[in-house]
Order: sequence, then C-alpha cells, then structure tokens
Amino acid sequence: MTEQPVIVQKISWSDLCPWTLIFKTLPIATSVTVLAFALLGVVLTPMGWMLSESLCINEEARSNTALMRIADINRSPYRGVFLATENNAETISMSGIHLSGPRNVFQQIVRPFQHLFDSNFGMRQFLYLLLGCVWSLFVWTFVGLGITRVSLLRLTRNEQTDLDDAFEFALGKWLTAAGAVGIPLIAVAVLCIPGFLLGLLMGFDAGVLFAGVVWVFILAVATAMGLLLFGLMFGWPLMISSVSCESQNAFDAMTRAYAYVFQRPLHYLMYSIVAILFGGFCWMIVATLTNGVVDLSFWASSWGANLVSADRIDIINGMPVDGAEAQESWSLSSGRNLIGLWNSLFRTLAAAFIYGLFWCMASAVYLLLRKDVDETEMDEISIIEEKRTYELPPLQSDENGIPQVLDPRADSDPSQPSSDNRWRDRSDQESDN
Repeated sequence: MTEQPVIVQKISWSDLCPWTLIFKTLPIATSVTVLAFALLGVVLTPMGWMLSESLCINEEARSNTALMRIADINRSPYRGVFLATENNAETISMSGIHLSGPRNVFQQIVRPFQHLFDSNFGMRQFLYLLLGCVWSLFVWTFVGLGITRVSLLRLTRNEQTDLDDAFEFALGKWLTAAGAVGIPLIAVAVLCIPGFLLGLLMGFDAGVLFAGVVWVFILAVATAMGLLLFGLMFGWPLMISSVSCESQNAFDAMTRAYAYVFQRPLHYLMYSIVAILFGGFCWMIVATLTNGVVDLSFWASSWGANLVSADRIDIINGMPVDGAEAQESWSLSSGRNLIGLWNSLFRTLAAAFIYGLFWCMASAVYLLLRKDVDETEMDEISIIEEKRTYELPPLQSDENGIPQVLDPRADSDPSQPSSDNRWRDRSDQESDN
C-alpha cells in the first residue's frame, strides 16, 4: 500500500491574523518622508497656538490656571507626548511598564477641541481655543494626508513615495480632508442655534417655563450633536485615510468613516488596542533613548564642570541649587538657553516619530476596517495617473510617397531646413497629392 505524501501548507499569517498589518507600519514611520512630514506638523502646530495666545490671552486671562496649563502644553512641540510618565494615571500599565505614545498623540490633537465645550472659559479663552483648533485642523489634515498616502502605497502596493509626490498629493487633497472633518463641526454649530436662542429666553422667568415645555426637543437636538461628535472623535483619522486611499470628496470620506465607527465598533476597538500597545512599546523605547541621550550629555559634561565649581552642571541645567547666586551673567544664561534649544530640537525629532507612527497605524486600521465592512481587497487604492503629452515626431514623404520619420538630429545641421519648414513642406505635399 503506497502512502500519500504529506504536504505541509504554509500558514498565511496575514489572512489568519489581519491585524498584523499594523506591525508593518514601523519601518514606514522611520522613513525620511514620513519623519519630514511629521516634523513639519510638530513644528507648525505650536506656532499657531502661540499666535492665538498673543492675540486672545490678556493679563487677566492668564490668571486662569487651567487655561495656562493648556497653553503651556500647546506651545511646546514635544511636551504633550513626553508627559506620559510613571505618575501619569492615564497611561496603560502592563507588568509595571507604562505605555502611551499613540494615545498621547490622539489626546494632544483632540483635547483642545474638547475644551471648546468647557463652559468655564470666557469669550477670550474661547476665541483662543477656536483659532488654535482651526490652525491644528489645517496643519494635521495636510500632514496626515501626506503620511497616510505614503503608508497606504507602501502597505497596499509596496511602492516607495518620495517627498515631492507626497507633498503634491497632500496639497491637492488638503481642502477635501479638512472639509471631511469640518462638516460634522459645522453641523454641530448649526444645531447649537436652537439652544442658544432658548438660552436667551431662559434669562427671564417666563422663558424658563417655556424652556421646560420644549426641553424634550433640546434633548433630541443634543442627542444628534452627541452622535456627530462621538463619530467625529473616533473617526477623524479614518476620514484623512479615506481621502488618501480613495481620493473621495469630503462628504463621502466623512460618511465612510462614520460607517466604519458605528458598524464595526468592536473591530475598531480591537485594532485600536493593538495599535496602542504596539505603538506604546515603540514609543517607550524611543522616549527612553531620547531622555537617556540628554541625561548622558549632562552626565559626561558634569565630570568637568563640577570640578571647576560644585553643582555647576545643575546650574547650567536650570535645576534649583541652594546658595546659587541670583544674578547670572549674560553668557551663562545665553549658553543655557542654547543648550536647552538643542535638547528641545532633539526631543522634537523624537516626537515627530510617534506622530508619524500614529498616522501610519491609522492608515493600517482604515484598511482593516474597509476589509471588514466593504470586503475590499487590501491592495485596492486610488492611483492618480500622471498626464504626460508627447510631441509626435515630424514625418516627410520620400520620392515614392511613403511617409518617413525624420531624424531629430537633422535639426542641428544648419544646411537642413527647420522642423517647422519640414512640417510645412510635408503639409504642402499632402495637399498637392
């Protein structure tokens, strides 16, 4: 009896565990194109917030401790993602290891929009938050488009995208992506109008009685606002990825993102947890290495500086030292500021990595949700064909009337007629025939 050979089938982990696609985003996030886009967003965002602060925040508003804490984070390009330390209760802890990274990026972008709905802030504070949020919306839709386009082409077609092509694509689809995120915000603003008008009436006692009668309608409007904001809070990265992947208009990208959030919430939750854990481990390594490099720089310098003067390196580092002189020379303060500037630039580059990884993982999550909801293959992506026009070579009939392609090198010979004259002569011959 002959035995049949045993064929060992190769396991396709991508089909068995499709969420492993998220792990493939790490090498994409370390590419020069992604880091350049992320660094652009990390640097430009605080500039808009500082301008908004200078326009809207006066000395009286600076007495608001909560507002100034928000402003202090918004004006720094890296502090918001470096805040996840061991004493931060909002981090995810696994076996004593605190993970943040993508979650901090998400909160850093979303938190100012959440503060817009804080009734404890006055008009100036609201304008400060509004201008900063609009600026952040424009910056991160542009940056997100560029990064997700690079990531999607790499994940679906394994194609490399240079910085020029990604920049051109983001510039062409920028307003579309901003519109996709802005449509729900505009809808929420419109739905606020009935509540605003009713609030004016509630300034009078009779108006409060009228409000009690129609309050059920206000609750219905607030429910619609809540659903819009809930879908927007978790769907805005998908909107950017949808524009990058499908090249849709703003409304289609918005509706697709809302459909993914509400139709596959458990899938979205699972993919988000995988992204947070994976990105958290990556960011833990990068943040630890970044802080370690800065600390090593001060440690190596302390061996020489502390020999000259006790606690000298602590004074340079800006740490409080007992007995230190209150007056500082111009050279000391300037040198300390320059050292702080270089350290800030180094941390800003590290922060650019986690922002780029966040957008790369957002594009991977979009592909997974699209596969779950629409059953679309992973390698399907909108490709913008380049339109190129080529000039046809000039033709000339020989003595037998057969058209011949002219040698382009004949133009360099002065004895030969120009291409325009040859084209005119050929036209005259054809008309005579």
